Amino acid sequence: MRKLLFALMITIAGTPFVSPASSQTAQQQPAPTQKFDPDQCGAGGMGCQPPDVQEWVAKGMEISNLPMVALSYYADACVKHPDWKHDCETDPRKVLRRIGITDF
Repeated sequence: MRKLLFALMITIAGTPFVSPASSQTAQQQPAPTQKFDPDQCGAGGMGCQPPDVQEWVAKGMEISNLPMVALSYYADACVKHPDWKHDCETDPRKVLRRIGITDF
């Protein structure tokens, strides 16, 4: 029994072990450097906003120092709620609070 166990251990120890993670890493090619075109809609250009949303984003950038993701929500809200125009033109944070975004 000892000899059988010893032979089995030698057989297992002699087999090359390749972890699945290391074999996947070796097969992956490095991602090419991508240049995004903001005028191209979809994933290739990282999205595209309609002109009216782009205008509100630009306005938000002029009157606030919000991060881009917050500006996108602000601009979408301003387009969807034209009755909020005064707040959109003066207080982007108030617009964000109206749509439930308070963490900016």
